Amino acid sequence: MGAGEDQGTKNRSGITPSTTTQNMKNTTQFLPGNPTHNAEATPWKRDRLNNYQDLVLKPEFAERKLRFQTGETWLRILPAFQTSVHGWMLGVHALEFDGGHFAHPRTLMRNAKSVFDHAYTWALANKPDSLYSKTNKAGVRLLTNPLGVFWALIEENGKTVARLFVGSAYDGSRGGTPGLAWQVWHLTQQKDENDNLIANPAHPDEGVLICVEKTQAAGAKYPSYRLQLGRQKARITDSIAKMEPGEFDALVPLEKTIRVLTPDEEWECLGKVMSPETAGIIKNSVVK
Repeated sequence: MGAGEDQGTKNRSGITPSTTTQNMKNTTQFLPGNPTHNAEATPWKRDRLNNYQDLVLKPEFAERKLRFQTGETWLRILPAFQTSVHGWMLGVHALEFDGGHFAHPRTLMRNAKSVFDHAYTWALANKPDSLYSKTNKAGVRLLTNPLGVFWALIEENGKTVARLFVGSAYDGSRGGTPGLAWQVWHLTQQKDENDNLIANPAHPDEGVLICVEKTQAAGAKYPSYRLQLGRQKARITDSIAKMEPGEFDALVPLEKTIRVLTPDEEWECLGKVMSPETAGIIKNSVVK
């Protein structure tokens, strides 16, 4: 021990306790155990998942993406804005690339073209065997996948917060499980024996909560979800009344939350779907 050091006042790390560090001991909060432990979700697997480039939402809204925890999540669908041309759920055409996806520009602009459209036309004319098909599943896939986006109000620590649900809208017609966005949409369209809606979860006054229960079986690659409608009316004004000003101010029409990539950004994404050399040839044939 060096000169002037007091063994009773320094811990093993060499940091001298003070009033500040003592207070930290009293105020620091830790998660109670590991309630969502999953033996398959190692730190390295989580890191790979976190590297996924979800470019559908604008950066300022990306942190508001709703991420379901294991167990039940009750949410209130935010009704459509009067100033918006879209309903409470926005249908997004998503283009996939190695490590992420983004919104096709026709999501917001009808008949808009994407770099991927030019690439598909070029490949169809020059290398049709390179394209994805039922018989060539290893081919390049340049077509879109459907997503559903909507505002969901959920309760955290007794306050209502605004989250953006982003999920697959695949309807299951080609086999497999329908996407979660499609399941939510289907739930809101269910009718009784008199052909009347059982509930209208997106109605401002008559709407009810929706419960999304997430489960993850041991060893399963993907989680499963069970949905159900609440029974009591949940007026949207009551939910909004519990929101902090910053949460309420975040609510904007859905079209204002969607990110539209620049052509250069799209070309970069295309280079992650096919070889950068081929993407460059296509770009030179398009960009004059």
